[in-house]
Amino acid sequence: MRLSPVCTKIFGIITTSTLLSLSSHAQDGGPKVDVELFTDLRLSLADGEPTWLDNWLGKGRFGGNLAGSTQTDVEIAEIAALFDVEFNWEWSAFVHAKFDEIQDGPIDIVEAYLKYNPTPKSRVRYSFRAGLFFPHISRENVGVAWSSPYTITPSAINSWVGEEIRTLGLEAKASIRGETSQLDLTAAIFGFNDPAGTLLAFRGWALNDVKGGAFSQLPLAPLPQIGPNGTFVAQPLWVEPVAEIDDKPGFYGAIDWTYDRNWKLGVFYYDNRGDPDVVRDQQYGWDTRFWNFYAEADVLPGIHMITQYMWGNTKMGEIRPTGTRYVDVDFESAFVLATHRFGSQRVSGRFDWFQTEDFAFIQRDNNNEAGIALTGAYSVELGSQDTLIAEYVYIDSKRTARRDIGFDPEQTQSIFQIAYRRRF
Repeated sequence: MRLSPVCTKIFGIITTSTLLSLSSHAQDGGPKVDVELFTDLRLSLADGEPTWLDNWLGKGRFGGNLAGSTQTDVEIAEIAALFDVEFNWEWSAFVHAKFDEIQDGPIDIVEAYLKYNPTPKSRVRYSFRAGLFFPHISRENVGVAWSSPYTITPSAINSWVGEEIRTLGLEAKASIRGETSQLDLTAAIFGFNDPAGTLLAFRGWALNDVKGGAFSQLPLAPLPQIGPNGTFVAQPLWVEPVAEIDDKPGFYGAIDWTYDRNWKLGVFYYDNRGDPDVVRDQQYGWDTRFWNFYAEADVLPGIHMITQYMWGNTKMGEIRPTGTRYVDVDFESAFVLATHRFGSQRVSGRFDWFQTEDFAFIQRDNNNEAGIALTGAYSVELGSQDTLIAEYVYIDSKRTARRDIGFDPEQTQSIFQIAYRRRF
């Protein structure tokens, strides 16, 4: 099976033209098209090292200056247009287009897929998705426009999913319903996610609500091993997560179990089957695979808890005489989140732990890292369309590669944000 990088550009053109066509047909009694707008206006105060979005190694969406002093910022975090198209009882489509101050162009696509839900004829219900979508990993990003209703900033795990994990493929799901429980089995074949792992290796974990678009690039710090004079001469100071490098499809599978609607358990496995020897369009292929486990429950009246654990490995570069590749990094992270909702208000708290362990070439490309983060958030719904969220995040991390850009390996950072979200 061969995949072409040109498909992503064609896919974007087809998506745009299809939406315009559907909108006109809807007015003539054709498919039903629901359009929802989502806006997120953000105020932030952050100290510590500069953010990775400024080509640095900071862990947050916002950061301090080079001296570590506090910086204040007001920006449009996202303006999203969400298109739900209903062709009939069984066929539908979804498109999430967005603008933010991070992406390269004025409009980018986060998700765009067709969905088929055949009418169930037994206890087993089937569904299918085809297109560009997030795999079913995050237990936090369950709100509109892949946002979290609990905090502004997702965990380190789900921050990385938002940045680098996007698949263009075909997914099948079977749901087996019982009287008090449900078992879901999911499998997919996909392409266009070969660079996944670049950020985890060269930058490490981060905590932010960045959603990488299909046509955008995400920045990398000016590390000495990257670029014309480095070990990885073909790697520019950016990564394009949605790209096909080796013409090989990847796959993932998941098992989810729900009991009495309150207890949820799941396991997910991902393997992009990337070829680490291939370089195309200034992007390396990365052989990235990981496991994700989660548990979710109402543990006390009004208290909902979520925990996730991810472990994986990513490799890149040719095999060296030592038998290892130039990059061989294990990555691992876990979090526990507790949230309590009372009326229109919600209070949430989360503890994150994360690390990477480098097994190759650390004398010139040391990607070892360890850190923790504490997050507290308070939100209030100002009616049916408006939400105000205040959040504080504290991050303590040690990354050896910071020495390569003149910083102390161990850094602490505090980030305070206020988000005003509105749905139209």
